[in-house]
Formats: sequence, C-alpha cells, structure tokens
Amino acid sequence: MNLKLDRMPARSPLPIAALPYVMSFLIILRGSAIAAILASLLIPQVHAQTQAAMNVQARSEFVQADAELNRTYEALLTKLPDAEGKEKLKKAQPAWLAFRDAEAAFAADKVRAGSMAPTLRYETMTELTRQRIKQLETGLTE
Repeated sequence: MNLKLDRMPARSPLPIAALPYVMSFLIILRGSAIAAILASLLIPQVHAQTQAAMNVQARSEFVQADAELNRTYEALLTKLPDAEGKEKLKKAQPAWLAFRDAEAAFAADKVRAGSMAPTLRYETMTELTRQRIKQLETGLTE
C-alpha cells in the first residue's frame, strides 16, 4: 500500500451514525480528562461563521432555555402546596419576563439596531433565563 503522508486529508468530522457509540464510550470514561479530550476531538463543534448564522444560533439557544424555564416553572407551580404561593409565583413570573425582555432590549441597544443586535438580545435573554431556572429550581429542592 502506497501512503503519501504529505497528502493526508484534514481530520473530518465523525459520521453522525457513530455518535451513539462515541457517547457510550465517553459515558464510561465520565469525568475523566480523557473523555473531555476525546469529546473535543471526535464530536464536531458547530460554530456560526456569519452574523446571520450567529443570530440564528443565539435564538436557538434561547428557545431551548425558554422551554426549560417553562418546564421548571410548571413543575414548581405544581409543587407549591397552597393557593397563595401559586398566586404569588403567577404574579412574579410575568413581571420577571418583562424585566428579562427589557434588559435584553437594553443590551441590544448598545449596537443601535446593527446586525449584531439580535445576537446580543438573545444571549442576554438566554443568560437571564438560565439564572431564573436556577432560582426556580431552588424552590423545587426545598
């Protein structure tokens, strides 16, 4: 077999079909530095390259965080033992959502409607949403 080492192809992403096997292997190695290294080498990372793609990616991450927030909110609402606590949460959540949205609009205003504004807005909303999830989760563990 005639191999030309100077013409070796660049590392190609792992085929999607192989990901379950890789993930199983990484689970076995959980918590080890080897698992982290293998994950970084084998699993392709998705990084947006254009501003439009960054906007789409930021929105996608927000949609995921918002869905998790809704699940956490509903779980806490179900767990609260009395009607008074449920009413207080029902009153607090829309106020918090208004704060989050206003804070995100303020962050996006820093670029005055430039192409980066949606990314800043969604990143701020995602970060604040993740913080709110942690706040609500403390109510689930009490």
